[in-house]
Amino acid sequence: MRILRAEITGFGKYRQQQIDFTAGNQLFYGKNEAGKSTLYHFILAMLFGFPIKRGRKRDFEPLDGTSYGGRLVITLPQYGEVTIERFKQVNRGKAKVYFGQQTGGENLLNQLIAPLNRELFEDVFTFQQEQLSQLDRLQEKTLHDALISLGITGSKQLLSKQQEYVDNEQKIFKVRGQRQALNKALKEQEQIAQQVYQQETKEAAITELMAGKQNDEKHQQELGEKLQKAQQEYLIMKEKERSFPQYEEWELLQEKYPDDDLGPEPEKLQTFYNQYNQLNTRLAEGKQELIALNETQGLTDRYRFYLEHESQIKSLLQEQVAAVRLTDDFQKQLEEQQRLIEDVTLLEDTYQFNVGEDVLQKVQYTKKLAQRYQQLTADITQAKQEALWQSKQEALNDKTQPSSKKQISFALNPLFSFGVAAILLVGGFLWENLRWGLWIAGFIAVIFGFYHIKQNEREVPKDSHRKEQPQNNSNQDWFDKKSQEQEEIWSKMQQQLFTLTNPQDLPVALVQLEKAAEDYLEKNNALMMADQRLDQLDQAYGALLQRFTFLEKWLSQEGQDIVQRLRILQNFADEMQEVKLQQEQPTAALIIRQNQQLQQQLDELLTANQTLLQSVGITQPTEIPLWIAQMHQKAGDLARKQELAKRLTKLFPKKITANQLAAELASARENLQEIQLMDRQLNRSLQKAQLKIEQMQSDGTLDELRQRLAQANSKVYDLALQWSKNKLTAALLGDLATELSDKQLPQLLQKSSEYLKILTSGNYTTLDFTAGELTVKKENKAWKIYELSTGTKDQVIMAIRFGYLALQERILCPLIIDDGWLHYDSSRKEQLAVLLKEFSQQYQVICLSSDVEMVSYYEKLQQKIVVLN
Repeated sequence: MRILRAEITGFGKYRQQQIDFTAGNQLFYGKNEAGKSTLYHFILAMLFGFPIKRGRKRDFEPLDGTSYGGRLVITLPQYGEVTIERFKQVNRGKAKVYFGQQTGGENLLNQLIAPLNRELFEDVFTFQQEQLSQLDRLQEKTLHDALISLGITGSKQLLSKQQEYVDNEQKIFKVRGQRQALNKALKEQEQIAQQVYQQETKEAAITELMAGKQNDEKHQQELGEKLQKAQQEYLIMKEKERSFPQYEEWELLQEKYPDDDLGPEPEKLQTFYNQYNQLNTRLAEGKQELIALNETQGLTDRYRFYLEHESQIKSLLQEQVAAVRLTDDFQKQLEEQQRLIEDVTLLEDTYQFNVGEDVLQKVQYTKKLAQRYQQLTADITQAKQEALWQSKQEALNDKTQPSSKKQISFALNPLFSFGVAAILLVGGFLWENLRWGLWIAGFIAVIFGFYHIKQNEREVPKDSHRKEQPQNNSNQDWFDKKSQEQEEIWSKMQQQLFTLTNPQDLPVALVQLEKAAEDYLEKNNALMMADQRLDQLDQAYGALLQRFTFLEKWLSQEGQDIVQRLRILQNFADEMQEVKLQQEQPTAALIIRQNQQLQQQLDELLTANQTLLQSVGITQPTEIPLWIAQMHQKAGDLARKQELAKRLTKLFPKKITANQLAAELASARENLQEIQLMDRQLNRSLQKAQLKIEQMQSDGTLDELRQRLAQANSKVYDLALQWSKNKLTAALLGDLATELSDKQLPQLLQKSSEYLKILTSGNYTTLDFTAGELTVKKENKAWKIYELSTGTKDQVIMAIRFGYLALQERILCPLIIDDGWLHYDSSRKEQLAVLLKEFSQQYQVICLSSDVEMVSYYEKLQQKIVVLN
């Protein structure tokens, strides 16, 4: 390949510039920043694509908006002249290729210049001194590898592949390795074999544990079904609990509206109200005509006000009966409230009842105290009788023989009989459902007591097994303890029953307390109802008073009640009616008669529908809208009732109270918790069994372990086979690479020696290896690389590079040198120019330099020079 010209549209500092190249050797001279490196990167970009912006890497894209790119014209032996065009903004910077009548893209370009690529272009055909500067001491093996890495016979990939196989071999196995795959596989194979041996001894115990685990799992499945059922029941009960407010609302609606039919009254009332409203409207219009007629007569403001509000005034006057009734009801309800407050206050002061307190619970507490007090009284009385009987029995024993003792039944003792009678009588007051039976039994006990009083005084021996019985004077502590407890209970009962002063009054006091509690609850409820009724009456009273507001300017009503205001309003209406009669004209009389007829029709309509109004509890037609609104409310309640019935019928198939629901919910919760506890216990048992099985099977079951052992054996075989392949392949590739380099190394050294002789003006004539190390010779003297000066080292490297290129059968690319003589003196630079002239007979040479001295040598050798500004 040879470069003909570069047509730069925009690249770095270049704008719309064309640079031509010749076939041989040429020098592009320019000072620093003249664009030498830019020209090199333009050629590189046209051939292999624009550089990617990375970090601080140089960017050649124009900042003035000029198109980024251009064309590079080259010539290829087989295809002739080829134009490569690239613009960064066009087709994402991909190449467009023209040659002959054909065009193509990036793929075609790669085919045309193959096997040349960016790496080969930069490493082989571009001379940059640092490429081989690290080869300070070149030995034969090192030079072999370096030559291969520079691409000799395409062996760079061969050497890389060899190293890859060596690395893979080392990754698979090392003799003393620990982390390599084959080392691990061998160790794992040994461990699994040991586990197989151990597992064979555990199979019997595992089988037994598995059988027990299966039984537990079967039980767990049965328990799971029970748990699911219990959870379902509990969820249903929770749903009932959440829906219970709606259920109570449903129950109230069922009690309030047992019948879902609204009846025909709403339609009839609506028809009547429409007729009534029509007549009333016509009457109002007639009155309005009368008012308009009277205005022509110069009426007073007072009379005009009356005419404007005559219907309102008459409507208010029609409320006289209702106002009197409302006032009376309010007064009666106020008196009832006061009476109830006095009664409740008296009960609270007498029995220390408090608002919000559960008085029935207080009564039950007092009854329990009374029961305990009566029990203590009976125990103490019986104990005293027993002590008296013992003392008399001892006295009797002193006078008679022990064998003459006669035992008398314990139940026949008179005092015991009286004590039992007292307990039974008190029990009759406490337990209402057993009252008469206990009182009859107590009466019989009294009869037995009187009967035995008339007999000879005999003490009834007490049952030797009765508890809490004092036996002798040493039991005085027992009497003191019981007496103290009795006094404490008596004190507590007196705190509850302030009127209690005598134990004999206890039954009556308990009955009074119970009745007082019932009265207190009843009167409290009645007081709440009275308060609500007073609130309703007060609202109605206030609403009626509000209707008098429009009269404040014309009638003095301050401080007057409703009845007094109606009386004042009646006087005002009578006065205005007299004025109205005085102002009437014939036309007015006609209007008045029409109004009277309308009023008569209105009255007749009211009379005809009075029964209908009474059937629904309406006294005035003006109440019909309110009643209809109430019917609408009822219709809404009925719809709500039907909605609740649809939602709750299945959830509440039978009636239930809040207490019953709470009890059923608690029962369901307890049942669920019990089953959950059993389930958790069974789970723990299963987990323990599973843990034991897993511990015993920590190395796997026998079948699994045998399978794992087979897999481990297979893995070891595969890895060993793979390791062998890598090792053998690496050895073969190494031998092949060595053979390839050995074939060309003598030719390379011969050609490089010729170029070194030119570069050094004959000071050094031969390159060779001595004891495997590269040396430079002249006649019979030899120097190692490290013994040479820096400039001579560069000349050796340059000679080897030129020798390598000279051996290539195919010229892939021009040779580009960018100031590659940093350590050269004048004579060395001149000799390099001589070498470039000779080498240009085979290669196109493009030299980029800012060295003025190099320009003089090119002029001396009559080589082309291009000055870059």
